[in-house]
Amino acid sequence: MNKELDTEEVLNRPVITIVGRPNVGKSTLYNRLTRSRDAIVDDQPGVTRDRMIGEGRIGSKPYWIVDTGGIEVEGTEIHDLMRRQVDYAIEESDAVLFIVDGREGLSTTDREIADQLRREDRVPVYLLLNKAEGLDKDIVRSDFFELGLGEPYPVSSKNGDGIRRLMDMALDTVEAHSDFNLPSDVPRIAVVGRPNVGKSTLINRLIGEDRLVVYDSPGTTRDSIYVPFESQGEQYVLIDTAGMRKKKRIDDRLEHYSVLKTVQAIEHAHVVLMVMDAQAGIFEQDLRLLSLILERGRSTLLVLNKWDNLSNYEKKRLRDMFDQKFRYSGNFAELPISALHGTGVGKILPIVRKIYDSALTDLGTGRLNRVLAAATERQEPPMIGFRRIKIKYGHQGGKNPPHVVLHGNQLDKLPKTYKRYIASCIEDAYDMVGTRVRLSFKNSENPYESTSGAKTR
Repeated sequence: MNKELDTEEVLNRPVITIVGRPNVGKSTLYNRLTRSRDAIVDDQPGVTRDRMIGEGRIGSKPYWIVDTGGIEVEGTEIHDLMRRQVDYAIEESDAVLFIVDGREGLSTTDREIADQLRREDRVPVYLLLNKAEGLDKDIVRSDFFELGLGEPYPVSSKNGDGIRRLMDMALDTVEAHSDFNLPSDVPRIAVVGRPNVGKSTLINRLIGEDRLVVYDSPGTTRDSIYVPFESQGEQYVLIDTAGMRKKKRIDDRLEHYSVLKTVQAIEHAHVVLMVMDAQAGIFEQDLRLLSLILERGRSTLLVLNKWDNLSNYEKKRLRDMFDQKFRYSGNFAELPISALHGTGVGKILPIVRKIYDSALTDLGTGRLNRVLAAATERQEPPMIGFRRIKIKYGHQGGKNPPHVVLHGNQLDKLPKTYKRYIASCIEDAYDMVGTRVRLSFKNSENPYESTSGAKTR
């Protein structure tokens, strides 16, 4: 996102969950609603495909869309697993999209899911009649009225028929609720990381009290916890999140929604403290989480916890590994600490303040274009054929992160290395800490293009 997110908009963004038996079109519907395949993955046995959380992009306002996945388990266990999925969909969502297969007709599993949804009437349920293209919709719909969930809505997950109308209707009737009333001008700091890396211990150390329960067991924190506090006259809000588990250890349906809370916390934050266990080393989950943070454009401080437990040799080895794994990711800050003993913790908030200021930097059009001119003079953009790519001018398009819109010729052909060079020049010129500039490009129109095209015909 190119503009700073509004606090209330993020906290109050509805969560809409797709439920249904396997192979009715849940995955296709999810992909259409998100217009992407961005995923938080759950490979747990019994789940037929990846579990996904994404931003809904079809409808009248922003929302989270959750795909519960299909379940195929031999024997009676399928009923327990299905029931748990629907339970958590009802508990954690603001609306449920119950999707059925219009071509196959009503099944026993459809009836069981409908019974459960009907008993728990805390959230609105929309019955989606999928795969009904080319069929007599009145005849197909008549079978599904007996589910007692109101009118079935014929849709096509594959072709998109009826999807926009349905989502506009659903979003007009759902409302997510927030208990938080946070000031918009206070730095919001999301503390994220794998389980058991010391996130809650770090927060307790920062605020000077045992506000969060610390227990030596992965996954203790089940939900995001907002902790307003003051330090040296400055106000902050810390957001403690559930840890990102290894995929094979996500054995609880509630864990899925904890991951959603992590994504929401990252979206809501100005600065993300990504806590890593220096003693344990760098895991694939660390790289996955960092990619998620950078994809969201959040300014980042990498906190290397339990640093005091390492020998000099181990510190050097970790530094080398750190350079190899992370340097490609661009501008972010890092700090070795010990949350348990307090070593280095006092440096965190001053760095956070610098990162926060960097994320909200006002670039100024005049100065920005002087920086761009100096950058292109030091290193010209590459040639494409007999023409050189040209950056004419730029302007700021948003904050958190700083967003720069560049105008010029053939900008769509700029290589990634040169894009990163331009972003780095801007970051260095404005002394940005832990913040990556986001670039977008607009090509100038060629006024002779139509004329030259006419001459060739």
